[in-house]
Amino acid sequence: MKTTKTLAPFLALAIMITAATAQAGPPVTVTFKNLGTEAAVYTVVTSNETSTQRNARSPINPTIKPGDTSVYVVQSGLSPDAGYASVRYVMGSKACVFSTTFSKLPAAGGVRVPKWTRTATPSGGAICTATSRVTDLSSHAWAAEFTMK
Repeated sequence: MKTTKTLAPFLALAIMITAATAQAGPPVTVTFKNLGTEAAVYTVVTSNETSTQRNARSPINPTIKPGDTSVYVVQSGLSPDAGYASVRYVMGSKACVFSTTFSKLPAAGGVRVPKWTRTATPSGGAICTATSRVTDLSSHAWAAEFTMK
């Protein structure tokens, strides 16, 4: 009986971890390219950016030198039908806020249609671009490329 009481919390934790993993959305591979002449600093300001940092499978490089590229994978635990990455990079007074999302939206006949989006919002004279492409139609995994100058 004592063993059962000791194992119960560990079993509950294992079930919660398994359930969270099963609910994870598709992964997005993020590529950030610094096309500028100074270092780009990864900066977290909003709650979505904090969640992205937390959902990254490996640490996001804090500084990307001019001409360098940073690649990382983000997988949110919102739902198997949704995922996102939201990141911000700063070069002096210039800033770019990038976002990419995936969702399955209801359509006619009860079918759920996958949709991917991406945005790049510049400030301070920055030039920002965001592109994305589907990498696996069956899992809905996708890749997003963000550039800053």
